[in-house]
Amino acid sequence: MYGKNAHNQYQAVQVTTTDRGRLLLMMYEGALKFLRQAKTGLEENDIGKFCRFLSKAQAIIAELMNTLDFEKGGKIAKDLDRLYDFMLFYLTEANLHRDAERITKVIGLLDTVYKAYKEIIEGEKSKQRAQTTAPAPNASAQQPQAAGTESGEKKDEQPRRVQISL
Repeated sequence: MYGKNAHNQYQAVQVTTTDRGRLLLMMYEGALKFLRQAKTGLEENDIGKFCRFLSKAQAIIAELMNTLDFEKGGKIAKDLDRLYDFMLFYLTEANLHRDAERITKVIGLLDTVYKAYKEIIEGEKSKQRAQTTAPAPNASAQQPQAAGTESGEKKDEQPRRVQISL
């Protein structure tokens, strides 16, 4: 009991402190995990397990649909909406016909989208890291020339004194 509660608390903290890209990946990972568990339940003839995990995967896919931004996402958002809709339909068919092959096909589709997002998100993070860890200027690089000198040589190290007569 304690272990499950601690795990749930850990997940809650992880979700509230994670950036949007990582949250998206976590949703895909969860859906894929639940689909695999649903398929295992079906293969083991454990209908309760099958239905429970299939339902969880469908809920995540529905949430992925609900989070699409059609204004910013344009054609990609529309295409993803159709793909998620197809996945939900196919999983409903898998449930009705107890068809593991349909689950396998949805796993393949979802995994393809997951890998694409992962590559994009990790690429963006590495760009951000590269920008924030830019190398310091080279100390041995040529320094700007001092005013009134040629080739950067310093003339007199002592300040000049000027006398003014009134």
